[in-house]
Amino acid sequence: MNINKISYKLILYIFLISSTITVISVYFQLRNEYNEQIRQFETELNNIKNNRLDILSQAIWTVDNDSIDMFLKDLVDNEKIIFAKIHEGNKELISLGKPKHIDVIEKEFIIRKTLNNKVRDIGKLVIIADLTPLYSYIGKRAIETTLIEIFKILVISLLVIFVIKRFLINYLEKMALYANNLSISNLHVALELKNNENSQSNDEIDIVANSINSMRENLLSEIEKNRKNDNILAQQTKMAAMGEMIGNIAHQWRQPLSVITTAASGIKIEHEMNMLTDKRLIESLDGITKSAKHLSSTIDDFRDFFKQDKEKNTFNITGTFSKTLSLISNQFQNNEIKIIDNIESVVVFALENELIQVLINILNNSRDELLVKNDQELLIFINVYTKDTYIFIEIKDNAGGVKEDIIDRIFEPYFTTKHKAQGTGIGLYMSEEIISKHMNGTIHVNNESFTYNEIPYTGAKFVIKIPKV
Repeated sequence: MNINKISYKLILYIFLISSTITVISVYFQLRNEYNEQIRQFETELNNIKNNRLDILSQAIWTVDNDSIDMFLKDLVDNEKIIFAKIHEGNKELISLGKPKHIDVIEKEFIIRKTLNNKVRDIGKLVIIADLTPLYSYIGKRAIETTLIEIFKILVISLLVIFVIKRFLINYLEKMALYANNLSISNLHVALELKNNENSQSNDEIDIVANSINSMRENLLSEIEKNRKNDNILAQQTKMAAMGEMIGNIAHQWRQPLSVITTAASGIKIEHEMNMLTDKRLIESLDGITKSAKHLSSTIDDFRDFFKQDKEKNTFNITGTFSKTLSLISNQFQNNEIKIIDNIESVVVFALENELIQVLINILNNSRDELLVKNDQELLIFINVYTKDTYIFIEIKDNAGGVKEDIIDRIFEPYFTTKHKAQGTGIGLYMSEEIISKHMNGTIHVNNESFTYNEIPYTGAKFVIKIPKV
C-alpha cells in the first residue's frame, strides 16, 4: 500500500497520543501496584511487632541467647529482610545480615517487658527490608505492559490509516487530479470515484462527487442552451455573440475550480512538507465542499443572469462576507495574504449570490496583483459602513494601484492586463453589470496612498455603493 505524507502524519499523531495515554495509564497502574506491595510489606513487618516481640522480650529478659539468635535468623531468612539487630539501651546486643541504606524500608520496634504490672523498655529491634526485588519486579512489569500496549497501538494505527487511505485520501487525490485537468473541452468526462464498486452509499465523498458531476452536467446543458437560444444573447447587454456568454460561464467556473485545485494541491504540498494539521485539513476539505456547492448554484445564476424577474432576498452583509471569505480563504492563507476587515452589521435586500460573485472577483484581482509583490506584507482591507440610505463597501489592497492610463478601462469587457491563460477580462465587467443593473448601485475604483503600521503603501480601492433595505 502506497502511504502518503498525510497517512504518515496520522500514524504519528495516533501513535503519540495513544502512547501518551498508555504511559500515563501504565504509570498509575504500576504505582498502585507498588503502593499495594509496600502496604503488604509493612503489614508483614507490623505483624512481627504484634505477634513475636513478646517471645523476643522473654528471651532477652532471661538472657536466652540461643532463642535470640534463632529469632534473628528466622527474620533474616525472609527473602525481603536483609538485616536485623537488637539494642539493649544504647548498646548493640546482637545483629545479623548485611545493612543497606538505599532502596530499603527500616523499622524500629521498642521491646517491652511487663513486671509487677509495670511496663519497662528493655531494648530495641531494628529491621531493614530490601526493596530492590520489588523495584525489579515493577520494572519488568512496566516493560512488558509497555511493549504490549505499543504493539496494540501500532496495529490500531495501521488499521486506521488503511481505512482513511481507502475511503478518503484515494478519493481526494482523484478529485484533485480531475479538478486540475478540467476544462471546457473535457466537460463531457464525468468524475468517477467508485466505478469499481456497487455501493449505493451516500457519504460525504459521494455528495461532493455527485455535486461536481451535477454541476458539470448543468454547465453542459446551459452551454448547449446558450448555443441554441438567441433570446438569451439579446438580453445580455454588451454581449454580441454566444461565445461571450460561454466565456462568462467559463470564467465564473475558473474561480471556484481554482479554490478546489488550490485547496487539494495545498493539502498535498503541506503534508509532503509535514506542515498539515488536522484543523488545516478540515478547513481545506470544507473549502472544497463549499466551492463544489457554489459551482452547482452558479449554473442557475448564470441561466437567469440578465432576467429582471430574479428574486431578491433580505440578508446581513456580515454573513455575505463570511460566505465569500470561506470560499477563497485557503488561497489567501496559502499565499500569506492578510485580510483586515471592519464590517458594520447591516441588512441588505438584494441578490446575495451575485454580490458574492462581485466580492470574489474584486478580492481575487487583488490577490493576483499582490502575488507579484514579494518584498512586503500582503494586505487587503475591507470596510463596510452605511451613510444616509446607502451601504458602502470598500476593498483596498497594497499592491501598488492601477496604472493611471488604464484605470478608466478596467470595467470594459475583455480588457485585461493578465495573460490570456490567467484571465478573460470579464470578471470586473460582470461585477459592474451586477451592481448597476441588478442592485441599482455603482462601483468605481481609484488609487489611494495610505500608511499601515507606520509603513507607507499605495493600492487600488474599489468602492461599491448600494441602497439599504
